[in-house]
Amino acid sequence: MLISIIVPIYNVEKYLKKCLDSIVHQTYKKLQIILVNDGSPDNSASIAQEYVDKDSRFQLFHQENKGLSGARNTGLKYVAGDYVFYLDSDDILIENAIEILVKAAMEENADVVQGNFYYDYPEYLLLNKQQKEKKVIYNKKEALWVLLEHKTVLNFAWGKLIKSELAKQFLFPEAKFYEDGFWKYKLMHALDIYVSLNTPILYYLQRGSAISGSFSMRNLDQLESEVLRAAFVKKEYGEKFYNKALKLLNQKIIQHSNLLDQLSKEDALIYKNKIEEIQEQFALKEKFPKTYAKWSQKKNRLMDGLKNKIFGNNNWERIEK
Repeated sequence: MLISIIVPIYNVEKYLKKCLDSIVHQTYKKLQIILVNDGSPDNSASIAQEYVDKDSRFQLFHQENKGLSGARNTGLKYVAGDYVFYLDSDDILIENAIEILVKAAMEENADVVQGNFYYDYPEYLLLNKQQKEKKVIYNKKEALWVLLEHKTVLNFAWGKLIKSELAKQFLFPEAKFYEDGFWKYKLMHALDIYVSLNTPILYYLQRGSAISGSFSMRNLDQLESEVLRAAFVKKEYGEKFYNKALKLLNQKIIQHSNLLDQLSKEDALIYKNKIEEIQEQFALKEKFPKTYAKWSQKKNRLMDGLKNKIFGNNNWERIEK
């Protein structure tokens, strides 16, 4: 079975060799490795060409900068494998990552197989241990519910095998940030079997330790994806799923509301108006009054509270480097 790995490349000369070396050293060898140089201005394209020259499994395509979505979409055009695997160019696979996923895909005839991963911070690793079972098999409806729980199944496109015929149905939205959020729930809706493994198969690089460090006007796209998903879920899955989607949307709204001081006054006002529009559209304050009261009381301790909520319990294992 041939696996097509798509690696978008942009300004990653510092990380690219480690990423591509981790592909070269995979124990599973039947690979088509599609590198998409997304108009990178640094030395990344030259580094990628070195791998093409040494290993016939590598293919390199060049394009003007279209962003991560555009690079992934371009890569899909050249896929010849039975499954697609998206890999970001600053992440690193463990040596038998693809072999682990392929084994599960063949055993279960899965449409999608996801592996666990390490959040790779400069001083330590974090491993999500919320899935206790080695392997969990979901149908479409179950998989979407777990996605809405936002614990073990996340929006990330990378880190999973996806049947090529399925992947090709769902392009990523271009000119959007947090593009996975616009994409994942649609993929879930179209599949039959989703397999989740608790075995970590890659290192997800964190270029800094602050959760809030990258908050900007780009995060409006994240809210938009949550809004579209909630509307989709209501139409296709009914009230129970819709309420679950709204709860997650509301959590994002509250988090973003308390990060507006990181923006300029002009941007903060635009963002605030958008938040209020969404709150009114979905009647969030009326649906979740206790949540708003609780979060307003701990506003000044928001980020510490988020870190504790996300990483501060025995569902996560911290591994010192």
